[in-house]
Amino acid sequence: MKIREIRATPVLVPLRRPLLHSNGTETGTARTVIELVTEEGVVGVGETRGGASVAAMVAASRELWAGVDVLEAARIARRFGFYRVTSEQLHTVGAMKLAGAGIELACWDAAGKLLGKRAGDLWGGIERERIDFAAYAFYRYADDGAGGVGADDATIEPVVEHAAELIETHGFRDVKVKNGVLDPEQELADIRRLRADLGSRMRHLRIDPNQVWSVGTAVRFLTRAAELDIEFCEDPVFGIEGMSRVNELVPVPLATNMCCVSFEQIPDVVRARALDVILGDVHFWGGPTAASKLAGICDAFSLGFSLHSDRELGVSTAAMLHFTAAHPQIRHAIDSHLPEQADDVITEPFAFEDGTLAVPEGPGLGVELDSDKLERYARLYEQQGEADEFRNPWKSDWWPTLPLY
Repeated sequence: MKIREIRATPVLVPLRRPLLHSNGTETGTARTVIELVTEEGVVGVGETRGGASVAAMVAASRELWAGVDVLEAARIARRFGFYRVTSEQLHTVGAMKLAGAGIELACWDAAGKLLGKRAGDLWGGIERERIDFAAYAFYRYADDGAGGVGADDATIEPVVEHAAELIETHGFRDVKVKNGVLDPEQELADIRRLRADLGSRMRHLRIDPNQVWSVGTAVRFLTRAAELDIEFCEDPVFGIEGMSRVNELVPVPLATNMCCVSFEQIPDVVRARALDVILGDVHFWGGPTAASKLAGICDAFSLGFSLHSDRELGVSTAAMLHFTAAHPQIRHAIDSHLPEQADDVITEPFAFEDGTLAVPEGPGLGVELDSDKLERYARLYEQQGEADEFRNPWKSDWWPTLPLY
């Protein structure tokens, strides 16, 4: 069952509407889809973050994967994991880690097909068949962004409307608000309204400013927001030191997928008592083998553990489902952009039921690629590239949060 070849295809799938965050606007999902072919002709599929640079790394790293037996997927994790990535190196050698993650996923998919086993059972055993997700609520442009994405006079729709829409349509019980976009006073009023309006329909509320606040702003905001029973605040400020200072002063638990992104940072985080929850994934940390290691470390140090979302398509969503089902350390509902995707590249897209998704039943990851859609969105990637738009940080209308407190 040795790997004979790998096809890496960058794709771009549009979002239903542009989504705002502290650095810019999300308009589409750029991912690389992996098709691994063994010497016997078995095809394993994978998916990872990023586009052309990651696909190029798959080709450039042939020596690391050619001839590896898919039943020994840990070899892929070990070989690609040798190229360790610190937070300062993410944009230079991060493509190596992401490429390895996608290839490892495809190995597990092929291995599962060979053995007639689901990926989650190969990763330790599936303990639950449905997985809880949190609604991922964003500020959005009221006009769908038509001709006006990023314009100074673009009208921004209240985040409460998006949260209510997600709960009504998909049955979510937990809500994560992507804030750090407007004046903190306005955002505090919005989450107060959200808690009041949604009432018993919303179980847990979490917020994510994407490191845009100062320590002073974060302390003032979270001290006042504590009465709203915030499950956790994700990355309110930049860096381990900043997170440590905030965590010492506020009662709201802190989470991250930005200040701790590699294993060598974990001792610093623990010593500094910088956070309470690490939000990993099966791509950013280097694949499911690395993510399993992270889950064990969080368990050892009594840190919460869950998965964040980076606009996964169907293959990665399947991987997240299998991983969560096999790791009881994950006690928080996981994130997903899936309701915002306009389409997918798999034959049977996922559908939420009461805010949950079922773990796929087929062998491996349990999903199949739709070749027509893969080709369509590969062409769109060639035409548009990554698609996201980033703001000028020196325009005061975009960055009102920094000097307030």
